[in-house]
Amino acid sequence: MTNDGPPLPTDEATATDHARENMQALVAELTARGCEVLLFNKEGRPVPQGGSLKFDIEAPDSYGDTLVVPGIPTDSLKSAKREDSWALRWGHKSYTWTAFVDERSALAQGLRTIHTNADLFVAELRKRGLPLNADGVGPDGDAASSTWITYDLPIGEEVVYASFPDQPIGPGLDQVLYVQGEEYTWEAAVMAVFTEAGVPVPDRAAPHQLTS
Repeated sequence: MTNDGPPLPTDEATATDHARENMQALVAELTARGCEVLLFNKEGRPVPQGGSLKFDIEAPDSYGDTLVVPGIPTDSLKSAKREDSWALRWGHKSYTWTAFVDERSALAQGLRTIHTNADLFVAELRKRGLPLNADGVGPDGDAASSTWITYDLPIGEEVVYASFPDQPIGPGLDQVLYVQGEEYTWEAAVMAVFTEAGVPVPDRAAPHQLTS
């Protein structure tokens, strides 16, 4: 890390105020970019080296880590480079302000796409008559990452698992999803769920029915 630029304030009270202001500004920017911040502790906690505060925060792909926010004016923090000693620190990595916001926002968009994919797929299964237990459909918290989430699809006594990516899926798209751990494109995945659930695959309409 470099040592050029604004030093951390020696006045701990000033540094604390700056760090809290920085965290508030960061959360506001994340929210404006569509990144839902579920929780953050507004007061923060001191770090051993002083001049900064660490904040617990829950946002996409951020569970269990703390964000270390330097106690310098917000404009200075926004202009910090990643190698600077007064950059944001997340886990074991340093971030510029822009890089942190961009990464969180991209993850948030990816999560929205995953859930949209799941809703689209479940709607297709229901349209084709699969007897899904609506109350039990949902993500499996133990089978999720920042780019894929596995959903439970309860059908009678069976539960089929479908994993959805952070890229759009649908008819005619090459993007794959997984059913019971096996890779399929859209139409094959729909058929696989019926098969795994032991439910007869619905008959396709005859050509004359499609044009009548």
